[in-house]
Amino acid sequence: MRTKKTAVILIFFFFISFVYAQVAADPLDYFYDDLNIWETMGIVRNLPAVRPYPLPLVRSILETVLERGDSKQRALAQSHYNRFFSRSVSFGAKSGLAMDTHKEFKQMELALSFDANLIFSENISLSASVDGWAVNKLPNEELLPAWERSNKNIVKDNAKVGPFYILPSITSSFSVGNPDIYINAGLMRGSWGPFYENGTIVGQQAHNSGQFSFAVNQPDWCFNLSLFALSATPDNDINNYYPEKYLSIHSIEYRPIDWFSISIFESVMYGGRLDLLYLLPLSPYMISQGNTGFHDNSYLGGTFTVRPLEGMKIDGTLLADDLSFNDIVKLKFDTKWRIAGQLGVSYAPRKSGIFTRVILDYTMVTPYTYSHKEGHDLDSTAPNFQNYGHAGQSFGAALDPNSDRINLKVRLRPLEAIDVDIVGILIRHGNVNEGMDDRRIREYVTADGLYITDGTLQNSSGTNNGHAFFYSTPFLSQETIQYIWQTGLDISCRLPVLKTGGHMVFRFGYRFEININPGVREKVYTFDEALVNSQGVREPDAVLDAAARNQLKSWRDQAKGTIYNNYISAGFEYFF
Repeated sequence: MRTKKTAVILIFFFFISFVYAQVAADPLDYFYDDLNIWETMGIVRNLPAVRPYPLPLVRSILETVLERGDSKQRALAQSHYNRFFSRSVSFGAKSGLAMDTHKEFKQMELALSFDANLIFSENISLSASVDGWAVNKLPNEELLPAWERSNKNIVKDNAKVGPFYILPSITSSFSVGNPDIYINAGLMRGSWGPFYENGTIVGQQAHNSGQFSFAVNQPDWCFNLSLFALSATPDNDINNYYPEKYLSIHSIEYRPIDWFSISIFESVMYGGRLDLLYLLPLSPYMISQGNTGFHDNSYLGGTFTVRPLEGMKIDGTLLADDLSFNDIVKLKFDTKWRIAGQLGVSYAPRKSGIFTRVILDYTMVTPYTYSHKEGHDLDSTAPNFQNYGHAGQSFGAALDPNSDRINLKVRLRPLEAIDVDIVGILIRHGNVNEGMDDRRIREYVTADGLYITDGTLQNSSGTNNGHAFFYSTPFLSQETIQYIWQTGLDISCRLPVLKTGGHMVFRFGYRFEININPGVREKVYTFDEALVNSQGVREPDAVLDAAARNQLKSWRDQAKGTIYNNYISAGFEYFF
């Protein structure tokens, strides 16, 4: 009996782990968690906007911490240095088990892994991770708190054994250059701007993509240029992928004084072709877009960082999708604002102790931001090359349009190898179609296959009667608002394996979640064939309006309610 219990415990700990990459090519690697802290402390400063970083720059960062950090930070930097540079390759196993208490689902996963971090010469390097997965749930089915995304880069295929999908995953980057000037290319996740987690420009929670980045980083300024090769999806089927969707971003950052930096950036989302105009480093995208007939979706924005005190950092980003310029210059502010913004304050004491870091940030995404669509093509079954999505999810912040989020995270380090994160999150979301004017609602209930009315990234503003809310921004002003409250903690323990030079990681996580009005993300209005006769003639407006009111009432009834959930996880991984 004792042997049986021991076997069960060993199997349990073998199969329960949240999975993290072990290479510099992935911004989910816990090196970037520590780097975020080092930047807040002020040990490391003035890095390029786009992540992940190539190995020469990672080495330079770690050498800076080894030189300027206190004993605890030097020990952390040394452990990363050993992991990346003491040997070229490592092998290991990653596994996972998760459960929730609402639907009582269980999730299991196991992977065999091969990681490589190779510096071939002073200016050429490679970082790669190859995983072979066995999972019983695909990424879009995983048991995760609301708006958290899977950290596995796998795509559904027909390879299946019993309840398990057998799927490969590759993360890779190849770089040429030195820490100051380099090109970094590969299949990897991305992160852009001063916010490492869930940023509004490129969020590290998004599925991996092709990435080609060029950076010139000098003490007083930095230039970044990136091309992301994304997967387009139709608005009505986000699991059906199409190629030839691209996002180009370039920025220039200016650092006039030691405690302040500011940047301006442009991005453009387009598809169906690869346009070399958007790879010209010094050509504004707004001008280049004119040469294509203004058929692409361009964005303009900026970021800033202020360090008012030692160990304190204030960051901000603003991304503008579409603005009513004529109204704004007339100081008429009740107009169109398609923007995503983020503001955060973080503090990390320069002297290491139990209290490591605290960050409080606010993110907002106004209605129809990220959900752009070519104006003359409303077909929801065609791939959308212009919305700010990749593989069916936002490539920026993990939020729907017409949402905001307050995020608080406190990190404690009671022992050198143990981190404890205490988190608190509030998310609000409204469906922009609640409160729509009647002439567009009539379009929604009488047009088959053209419109999505769930308030998500796939819900664009275009209709055959013009754009909805073209001269106003009903940001979270709807009658039915979804509220999501989350709190919990994550504990991790990282230990070196001295015999082999490898490492092992133990993890435990818990989230308590309250989801109020969870049905807000369902479609408000749908096509009703009874409202259009066989010749395509619609019923009178009064009949259409009555049918629409019934659909709205039914949606409100189904949207309301409260769901309580608990997410529990624990873990162990081993690399030798």
